[in-house]
Amino acid sequence: MSADVVLTDVNKVYPNGFHAVYDFNIEIQKGEFIVLCGPSGCGKSTTLRMIAGLEEISSGTLEINGKKVNNAAPKDRDIAMVFQNYALYAHMTVYHNMAFSLTIRKYDPVEIHARVMKAAEILGLVPYLNRKPKQLSGGQRQRVAVGRAIVRDPVVFLLDEPLSNLDAKLRGSMRKELMQLHERLNATFVYVTHDQIEALTLASRIVVMKDGYVQQIATPKEMFDKPENLFVAGFIGTPPMNFANGVIDDNVEYFEHISGIKLKLSEHQQEILGNYAGKPVIMASRAEYIFVDDASLAKNPNSTFDLKVDYTEFLGAYNLVYGTIGEENVIAKVYSRDEIKADTLKACFDMEKIHFFDVETTKRIR
Repeated sequence: MSADVVLTDVNKVYPNGFHAVYDFNIEIQKGEFIVLCGPSGCGKSTTLRMIAGLEEISSGTLEINGKKVNNAAPKDRDIAMVFQNYALYAHMTVYHNMAFSLTIRKYDPVEIHARVMKAAEILGLVPYLNRKPKQLSGGQRQRVAVGRAIVRDPVVFLLDEPLSNLDAKLRGSMRKELMQLHERLNATFVYVTHDQIEALTLASRIVVMKDGYVQQIATPKEMFDKPENLFVAGFIGTPPMNFANGVIDDNVEYFEHISGIKLKLSEHQQEILGNYAGKPVIMASRAEYIFVDDASLAKNPNSTFDLKVDYTEFLGAYNLVYGTIGEENVIAKVYSRDEIKADTLKACFDMEKIHFFDVETTKRIR
């Protein structure tokens, strides 16, 4: 499979000396849906703008469709960009907004009409082609912005937080539309968001960034199940991972929690933690892998503890239980249709699903 976009050791340093992106490396294959995510200021939008040609690359190489394009103008890169604020022409109809980029490139009017109508059909915009943007809802305006990109038939679609201006319900439906659109077009998408739910649901691969550095590039499942470091573990997943400090005992049989409880390590964990005998580590567990039911407690007798309940959120199919083990905060996802009113719950970890991280490097121990 050929790569549509290749970034090799790409850096961005502004004139004032601020280093926004460090040594970014990725090969984006044709048809992939790559999501760049991370907190504000992590460098994700800067990276997208370098691919688009809206920011100069300080060093490194950018290739699109097999050609080096470091110094190519945006119009010569065969890309189309969808912005956060739609950027529609208020005085033009939906039809002319979508046709505009082809008109100024002097495409044949017959081809322009065919492309606009095809995009309008894909996006369900045919009934709105004669309306102005002010007559459309937020979701419809966003579809027009996407349609304007589709008519270009580019090698790569670049989308910069396109759903952030929509309300929660509309964001959910637009995510579904974008997934279906990607499958239908079989095009390469590079998508920027700070919303890790969007990243998990849309991406074929996620790139998590922090302070200009790439933290991990992986499929959503791999990133959820095997986070590379503490930052990724805390960023990906809702609710976030639970972290706890403690020490591996001298015989590498138990994790001694800071609260004093001992949790029996699995054989696999004993193997990978062999070099950490007597050393401090950070334990991490997803809320889904803390259990309070009798069957799980019987199955995991060596990882039980008392969970002091601070408060619960009843969410219909399950409860989020916010509590503490000693001084450490814990969130457990309890699949029960009943509201939980106890002050203390007997709980256990599924130790096979527990991760341990190095205190100094913050990397996952494997």
